[in-house]
Amino acid sequence: MEAITKLVAFIENPETPESEREMAISELNLLGKPSAEIEEVAYGHWRAYFANNVESILKEKIVIISHLLPDEAVNQCFEDSFIEYREQLKQMGLDDIQKFGFTGF
Repeated sequence: MEAITKLVAFIENPETPESEREMAISELNLLGKPSAEIEEVAYGHWRAYFANNVESILKEKIVIISHLLPDEAVNQCFEDSFIEYREQLKQMGLDDIQKFGFTGF
């Protein structure tokens, strides 16, 4: 599983050159893991990324592109992370209007 996690992180890294990404995707396919398992690892990768970077994503309006997940899955992952983040802010006594000037989804 660790090899899959590392490959997913490498593939999803926006700084990975396209030719190297294609080789990594081929290697991932050669491992013979079911696509559902790979998507689960990719979802976990993006969930951790969003949890650690939600403020910069909201401030800078960063566009996220996944090479392993459909857009709907990435959007749902971000929405889940944002809801969790918003709940954390509420627990601290802040809301997103105070923090970012909008209410989200």
